[in-house]
Amino acid sequence: MKNLLKEENSELKNKYWEPSEELLNHLTRIFNAYKGDKTNEGYSRLENLLETKEISYQQMKRIKNFFDTFQGSINDTSYLLNGGSKMKTWVDECLGVARQNIKGKKKSMMDVGMDNQFQQDGGTKTQDTSAQRIKNNKVSSSSRHISDNRGIYEIKAFTNLLNVFTENNKKIKNI
Repeated sequence: MKNLLKEENSELKNKYWEPSEELLNHLTRIFNAYKGDKTNEGYSRLENLLETKEISYQQMKRIKNFFDTFQGSINDTSYLLNGGSKMKTWVDECLGVARQNIKGKKKSMMDVGMDNQFQQDGGTKTQDTSAQRIKNNKVSSSSRHISDNRGIYEIKAFTNLLNVFTENNKKIKNI
């Protein structure tokens, strides 16, 4: 399970999220209300987030880790500077949807006959080389790919994946 999560996470490393206006307003109120020490945990992150209005996957992981390991009160300054319960919920939902998208993509690819997409190498370890296939009589010629409609299935799978990503991106933007 840990390797699977690591692989899914690696596919998210260049992803960015844009917080909703409601969340940005919430964070702005926190930032404007805070008059304490600017070196307090969460202050710089909050300031940067409000400037850029986007959060990288790496930042999302740090925020999630903060909330997952936080043991203080929800009224503590560091908890509030990290966005409080609204931010915690938003980060959990965004990361959950993004990870589900990756699982859905891989499952769709497997459903259309592609090798195990949940392996770290994308299934290539189990794939035979062309010479091995001919030797093992698994595929007598390249016409087999045409007759089994593999290309059609792959196009259908990618179309389905695009639809899933489009729907989930709409959901994320509405959070």
